[in-house]
Amino acid sequence: MAFRITLVGLGLVGSSIGLALKQTGTDLDIIGHDKDSHAAKRAHKSGCVDRTEWNLINACDGADLIVIAIPLAGIKSTLAAIAQDLKEGCVVTDTASLKVPVLNWARESLPHTVSFVGGHPIIEKVVPEPMTPAADLFAGAVYCLTPATDTPPEALQAVSNLVEALGARSYYLDAAEHDGLIAAVEQLPLLLALALQVMADESPSSREMIQLSGLDFTRVTQLLAADAESLVDLCTLNAANVVRWLDALLPKLSDLRELVAEQDNESLQKSFADALAMHTKWVHKHVEGEAVDYSKFGMMSMMLGGTFRPRKQKRE
Repeated sequence: MAFRITLVGLGLVGSSIGLALKQTGTDLDIIGHDKDSHAAKRAHKSGCVDRTEWNLINACDGADLIVIAIPLAGIKSTLAAIAQDLKEGCVVTDTASLKVPVLNWARESLPHTVSFVGGHPIIEKVVPEPMTPAADLFAGAVYCLTPATDTPPEALQAVSNLVEALGARSYYLDAAEHDGLIAAVEQLPLLLALALQVMADESPSSREMIQLSGLDFTRVTQLLAADAESLVDLCTLNAANVVRWLDALLPKLSDLRELVAEQDNESLQKSFADALAMHTKWVHKHVEGEAVDYSKFGMMSMMLGGTFRPRKQKRE
């Protein structure tokens, strides 16, 4: 019998996972579910899943692995809804960008016969068209995994092998550490976009500013392109970490204000030059000191075995 995977949520992430798994050529039965019937039809038509189920419980029936790829706001109710109908030994994972609340919800809802491993793919690829799935969306990407201390090895094996099948690199860390770091690189930019958009719109010159706003403004505020409820949850469910990073940012903005007000060209030039050098380091993922060896994470699959092995290409 084929290994059965259920994808709950068939947006960009869920559908791209399905496409990537399809390309491995492994004998998998991939079921899709999305409350948006149009999204479900698109995913099926695009070959992301073998079939779709309108009913969530039916979609998860008999699944060996369930990937919940929906906004954070819907995960708690989804876990509660499927909890009592999962087969023994089923492994559940998610793709949300916060891990502490999700792990808590899983602990509260799922029975002891089911395992949960938190997941968060760090997507860096630019998608040509919004919501267009791509089999290589996760290729080379860091994929955070935040297992609990009592996670069974076989459950971690299933999710680790899934990550490998997507072409991503498993990166293991504690859920609380993950959320503390993600506040700086995801929630803080989001709040900066919010502040900039509100400031511009409330300006007496907003009508003129709209005419003059170009690609730079659009890029910065593009982070607001999601539903408001999801954006609020990302901030409030990680409030302590977000506030800590805001407190670190505000003095930096104040310092820059003073440099501009004083027209201190020399200090500003040094600040920009230093920041450009930092930016280059970040873009190329260069870490000071000992480089991160991602190969050790790939060793997990060698130690544990592989469920999703790519089919060998035939020789010409």
